[in-house]
Amino acid sequence: MPILVQGTKGASMSIRSAILSSLLLMAAISLAFAEDQPTTTTPPPEEPQWTEFQSPERGFAVSFPGTPKVTSAPVEGQNPLLQHDFQVNVGEDVYTVVVFEYPAGKAPNPPDTDFYVKLVNAYAKGSESRLRKRGPATIAGHSGFEAIADDGKGKLNHLVDVVPAGDRIYMLATAGPKNHATGDDAERFRDSFRLLGEPPPSQSAADPPAQ
Repeated sequence: MPILVQGTKGASMSIRSAILSSLLLMAAISLAFAEDQPTTTTPPPEEPQWTEFQSPERGFAVSFPGTPKVTSAPVEGQNPLLQHDFQVNVGEDVYTVVVFEYPAGKAPNPPDTDFYVKLVNAYAKGSESRLRKRGPATIAGHSGFEAIADDGKGKLNHLVDVVPAGDRIYMLATAGPKNHATGDDAERFRDSFRLLGEPPPSQSAADPPAQ
């Protein structure tokens, strides 16, 4: 079957296998922080310093509360599909940008609703969370998809945004304690995302996710 035909079906499965590798790690880190903390008194953490991070090679910029750890690898069984991860952990919060890079002309363009639904469902499964909201959204001036998910214990809250752009699919995922997904830091992270070569968006996620 040609790679292009796999755009919505096969590609979603390849992204599922790819996303599990990065997001299982993200979930494990976040869940560890979300467990009950010791009662010993510790000094409050320093306020994170948000700065814009640019990746000219991957075509995007976003504000992170620290320097991201960057990893790149081919997606197993889907060569030459590549996955690039950019992740920052701050206290109980995790901020991640995942870039899926397709060969020229082989990315699903435009992705259909089924593609987005399978992708965010894969995220929910990989992070052991339940989708609470999902639906179309405008992110960085581009049509995309947004979802909010909660873990089974009600301790961890996820905001997930997907932005297609040419031969790349961008996924922004951030997780933290209860109500994190609708908090200032999660929205700052999402709203700061932009494609290089375009002006900073005046507003992101203008269309709220559907129930």
